Amino acid sequence: MSDEETVVHTVMTVDDATFSLSPGQDVGDLERRIEAAVHDGGRFEGFSVVGDGAVRALFTAHTRVVLWDEKVPGDAFVEPPGPDWCDG
Repeated sequence: MSDEETVVHTVMTVDDATFSLSPGQDVGDLERRIEAAVHDGGRFEGFSVVGDGAVRALFTAHTRVVLWDEKVPGDAFVEPPGPDWCDG
C-alpha cells in the first residue's frame, strides 16, 4: 500500500467521447442539466474538463452518458511545464 495522496476524479463519456472533468465541475448540477436537456427534447450543455478546457455537447434521448469516479494521484492535475521554447 502506498502513502501517496489520492483524490477522487470524475470521468464522463458522451457516446464514444471520454472526458476527464475538471476538479471544480459540479457533477450534481451537470447531471441535473443533462436530465433536463433530455426531458426538454435535447440541447447543448457545457462542462469543464481538466486543463481549463470547456466542452459543449448535444444531449438528447439518444445520447449515451456514463459518469464514474476513480482515484488518481493527488498531483495528477498539475500541468507539466511546456518546452523551453515556450518561455518567450
